[in-house]
Amino acid sequence: MIKSLFLVITLLSGSAFATKDEVIQHLSRFFGEIDKKDITHSPFKGVYEVITYNPIDSMLISEDGRYLIQGDVVDLTTRSLIRKSNQVKNLKLALLGTINESDKIIYTAADEKYQIHVFTDVDCPFCKRLHNNMEQMNALGITVKYLASPLASLHPKAQGKMQKIWCSKDRNQAMDDYNNHGTIANTPACENPVAGQLAISQQLGVTGTPAIFLADGTHLPGYLPADKLLIKIQTTLGN
Repeated sequence: MIKSLFLVITLLSGSAFATKDEVIQHLSRFFGEIDKKDITHSPFKGVYEVITYNPIDSMLISEDGRYLIQGDVVDLTTRSLIRKSNQVKNLKLALLGTINESDKIIYTAADEKYQIHVFTDVDCPFCKRLHNNMEQMNALGITVKYLASPLASLHPKAQGKMQKIWCSKDRNQAMDDYNNHGTIANTPACENPVAGQLAISQQLGVTGTPAIFLADGTHLPGYLPADKLLIKIQTTLGN
């Protein structure tokens, strides 16, 4: 890590300051259209943070637009990671906020302390493991709001199954039946949000499931058992 950090510093030391227009000119070839308002100074001298939207993410770029910094950047004085701004999390949270509550499959905790959104794929084994922890998550005060993200490259039949689940009169029961018994209700086709939620998951940068989003927009990729998920939520949100 230290070797990589010094390499970055060496590269930056020889770079000249450029205007934002010049930075955009350098980056647009690789990342498409970028607006000046999405280029801001980072805590790292000589480096911009640049927001991208498809998917929503940010990157650290030298001020001449020549060098892309990947991996961790460490403040050697405090021995801590230099963190990016909260703008990406806020943008992701805003996008999640465009999804109607009625289009989610919600498992509500009786004594709710936290809410999470989970992009799921019913044929994903780790999504099934997460679902099998639903009772424990709810008992810990975690309300789970399911969204659809069927990954066709891995599970080509998942989207059709999820459309049937979302078209069921009792979506929660249909979700439980498939996870617990592998049975899928033969519900008639209906107008459903599965494809739209899948598109949103891609814009959010979801590449695997389950993909958990916390109340502040933090993305936790992958499965966590209920007790470890609670700890992660509490440490991330500072509760």
